[in-house]
Amino acid sequence: MTPMEINGGRFYVRPLHDDNRIDDRPALEQIDLPEALAGLTPASARKSWEADTRYIWAACEQTSVHMVALVVLNLEASPASIQAFCVGDPDRVLPNDPVLVPKTVADGAHEGAATVERWAKGFLGLEELENQA
Repeated sequence: MTPMEINGGRFYVRPLHDDNRIDDRPALEQIDLPEALAGLTPASARKSWEADTRYIWAACEQTSVHMVALVVLNLEASPASIQAFCVGDPDRVLPNDPVLVPKTVADGAHEGAATVERWAKGFLGLEELENQA
């Protein structure tokens, strides 16, 4: 499958980037990833998409391209599973318009995972899905 962006409202998820516009590599270095994801790069994430083994996104606040969480849909697990990993301090309040309800990095991880779960059930037709976020 080709990597795609999904709008989830206050947060959206997008494919990982390492280009002259967006570089997610510094954010990835701030995440304590499990062994199965050790050494994850935007290039390896794209290969996982192409192989239909894992779909991997950066969760971002609606007005920013900066990753606040990593969301992983693992299609090799049975049932398929979703995990979300915060970038840095999960309790950090994200800067945004003062009229909006304050949100934290952990909120971004949770809402990003929920967006992927709805997409996986609706678009991919996955009925059984374990949300580990």
